[in-house]
Amino acid sequence: MKTFRRAIFWMHLSAGVLAGLVIFMMSLTGVLLTYERQIVAAAERGLVEKIDGQRLPADEFAALAFTYGENVRVEIPSNPKAPVKIFEGRKQLLLHPVTGELLLEGNTATDKFFGKVMAFHRWFALEGEARKTGRAITGGANLLFIFLAISGLYLWLTPSLRWVLVKSKLLFNASPPTGKARDYNWHHVFSIWMLVPIIAMAMTATIFYYPWANKILFAAYGEEPQAGRGAPPTPVELPDFNMGNEPLSIEERMQRAASFNPNWKRISFPAQSAFDEPIFFSVDTGNGARYQNKFETVIAPDGALLSTDRPSDRRTAGMRARIFARYLHTGEIFGFIGQTLAGLGSIAGMFLVWTGLALSYRRLIRPALQKRRVAAQS
Repeated sequence: MKTFRRAIFWMHLSAGVLAGLVIFMMSLTGVLLTYERQIVAAAERGLVEKIDGQRLPADEFAALAFTYGENVRVEIPSNPKAPVKIFEGRKQLLLHPVTGELLLEGNTATDKFFGKVMAFHRWFALEGEARKTGRAITGGANLLFIFLAISGLYLWLTPSLRWVLVKSKLLFNASPPTGKARDYNWHHVFSIWMLVPIIAMAMTATIFYYPWANKILFAAYGEEPQAGRGAPPTPVELPDFNMGNEPLSIEERMQRAASFNPNWKRISFPAQSAFDEPIFFSVDTGNGARYQNKFETVIAPDGALLSTDRPSDRRTAGMRARIFARYLHTGEIFGFIGQTLAGLGSIAGMFLVWTGLALSYRRLIRPALQKRRVAAQS
């Protein structure tokens, strides 16, 4: 048993030294990305300097959208101080909610900053063919991080579970006698308290890095693997509807859709919606990442509700699991609390690398330097 534990220890130490700096980089950038969604939203609201009056009707934004392109969507936020967005594919425009004035074409400087941080997090922000090398390095480091978490748990639990020993690895020591004792204490405390977020982030990351991991996920549901968000949800079969005397405006129908989802945060719809046809409103009652809080509400020209459901329910079980894994990685699937736990897990990762390398230095390098110094003096 001691021999096996010793072998695991040296494998743990070797993996930490080999991948430590890359894990530190991914953890640091992970910390920076913790509240990306909220910070970007705040930067966008900062573009709206003055609110004097009511938001323009959705119909006017639909008309404005056609001046910027075809096949565009309009997204209206519930926050009256936030800009209205127009999307044409990945292209984004931000409009003043009261005047309709174009505030920005593209992303804010804040959004671009986080884009660079994300690129560094994934592949060192390398370009071209070098990006594959960057992905291979970060992907390999992520696999080693999983091994470090599992082997670290084994080493944490052995060789004894006596309370005196467990306490020294479970609670912070306010006055450690030496730097080595401090690093030992911190390494064990951070690893056990943040073990679940660390494993969740590292395990879900493998799905993005490796096709075989993605295949395993879908195979668990008896499905063939799909990349990204996969095929769109199956279309809704609408019942027959009556035209009524006169079709309601887009704004009136949007308010009707909102009434079925009173906690809505943003509603989007195709700008080319016809007055004599039902309008498909995408209603988000969450933070933008919680797919279970996204609804598709279809309103007839006369304001009748034709359908309302979650598009995710019309996806395959494997695809829902894939989307869940995507937002579990960032913690966003559980909202602000989940994001905070992911951020704390990333901070813990930084401390684990620092304390692990410091302990390795004291065990491996310092004795060798001392021997060399003694030999030089003799």
